[in-house]
Amino acid sequence: MPSREATDQIMSALVAKSEQRAQQREASARSQAKAIKPYDFRRPDKFSKEHFRSLRLIHDSFARLLGSSFSSYLRTSVQIHCATIDEVTYGDYIQSLVSPTVVYIVTLDPLPGQAVIQLDMPVAQAMVDRLLGGKGIPDPRVHDMTEIEMRLLKSLGGFFGSSLRDAWANMLPLEPETSEPVFSPEFVQITLPSEATARLVFEANLVKTVGTMSICLPHPVLQPILETLTSRLSNQRAKEAEEDNDELGPIEQLRRVSVPIIAELGHARLPLREILDLAPGQILKLDTPADGDLTIRIGGVPKLAGRPGTVSKSNAVRVTRTLS
Repeated sequence: MPSREATDQIMSALVAKSEQRAQQREASARSQAKAIKPYDFRRPDKFSKEHFRSLRLIHDSFARLLGSSFSSYLRTSVQIHCATIDEVTYGDYIQSLVSPTVVYIVTLDPLPGQAVIQLDMPVAQAMVDRLLGGKGIPDPRVHDMTEIEMRLLKSLGGFFGSSLRDAWANMLPLEPETSEPVFSPEFVQITLPSEATARLVFEANLVKTVGTMSICLPHPVLQPILETLTSRLSNQRAKEAEEDNDELGPIEQLRRVSVPIIAELGHARLPLREILDLAPGQILKLDTPADGDLTIRIGGVPKLAGRPGTVSKSNAVRVTRTLS
């Protein structure tokens, strides 16, 4: 029977081991808690970073085209650039808009569903004022749009559609159509409030008026081409690399040109009757000595001389001298 002292030692060891296991479980729970990322089921991530990069490339082009079109139409400088892109639910997007604002519903045939284009009211009023012969200054007074102003706003919507068509041309032959403008975003229901959307926000600068415009693209609209979006990004990067090469100086471009190099074993001259009698197994005597150098042609021009050999089971030539 173990002594009292031995029993106490055994009990102390068991208690210490139990406490150590408890500490390990607590540390493991803390590390798992840090690794857990909260997931909001109201805002599921349906767009990847690659999708956003591709959409950003397309709509950077859209912003340039739209700014150029508006500048020509309004006969004044209009600058538009894409500021942000993120994923929000459609309900949150509508709630983020200030009323009144100018909203166009856009169909993007052959894509399913509809999208939304929104333009800040001060920017829209400045454009209308410019079209009516003014200096492009928004009217601070709150008033209902006249029939003439509504027609002008509808004509502005046509530029959104044409710029989208041209910006998406390399991706998909879109045929956008914009609706009559509305001014109460809460009445624009093109999809479920919980549906994920890609929101692009642009900054518009017209004369002394600075405001924003936005595009809301629901996930079901883009879903048929999401894989194409990622492949387009890869193609765009390859194109940019080619453009970088085009910007190189002429000397650097010449250094990257591939030139054929041929090592000649030798030559032989035979009468035509012997050439006609050539068959597999016959040996041709060349004019190059067995221990002589081979002529190396660069771009068809004799430039070097070398000795034949092998490197890693492949035929090779070691350069011995240059030819004058």
